[in-house]
Amino acid sequence: MAENKDKLNAAVPEDEDLTDPKQVLELWGQAGLDVKKNFESKSDVQSGVAQDGRALLHAADDLKQDRDVVLSAVRKDGTALIFAEGGLKGDKDVVLSAVSSNGDCIQLAENQLKEDKDVAIAAVRQRGMSLRYVADALKDDRDVVLAAVKQNGRALRHASDRLRADPDVTNAAMDNTYEALAYVDAELKEEWEDMLTGTWRAQGLHHERRKKQAELMSK
Repeated sequence: MAENKDKLNAAVPEDEDLTDPKQVLELWGQAGLDVKKNFESKSDVQSGVAQDGRALLHAADDLKQDRDVVLSAVRKDGTALIFAEGGLKGDKDVVLSAVSSNGDCIQLAENQLKEDKDVAIAAVRQRGMSLRYVADALKDDRDVVLAAVKQNGRALRHASDRLRADPDVTNAAMDNTYEALAYVDAELKEEWEDMLTGTWRAQGLHHERRKKQAELMSK
């Protein structure tokens, strides 16, 4: 069970749609300018994207299909995956590098990699809430979901009903943040509420915490 202390996570935006190019800002920094100036030179482009992956935006089309260049870009900034071409969004090593930089980049991958357990675990270890973007079957995979809730307990909301009723999974989520309580299976939630109510009452925090849970449940 969770330690008796406040572990509420800071709010993290949950609706970043990386599949929309408008949400990936065009780079106007030095790296981008260098790549725009020498967009057909592999060495110059690779040097530029190693400084800022998003500079891949300005590369020649053939270099957006170059595996070495794209790997350099996504290792620096996973969101550069949006600019990759030539089937590289379906290259497991490229996608693994991207999601290790930014878990949400799994939404940019080809569908078969959203179903890949290795890719899913790498993504949720970087950002637990990326669980929402993995294939439904993996939301019912205990290893994937455990990795997600250990990084961010609130990722429990995207787990399967079966795993939201799994004591080990819910304990891991609650160990990360008490906000996970809103997504725990009803029977286990009652046990947690009884335990936490007693703890918070003893600490003089009962009314404050109950109000917080009521707000979460209303969302």
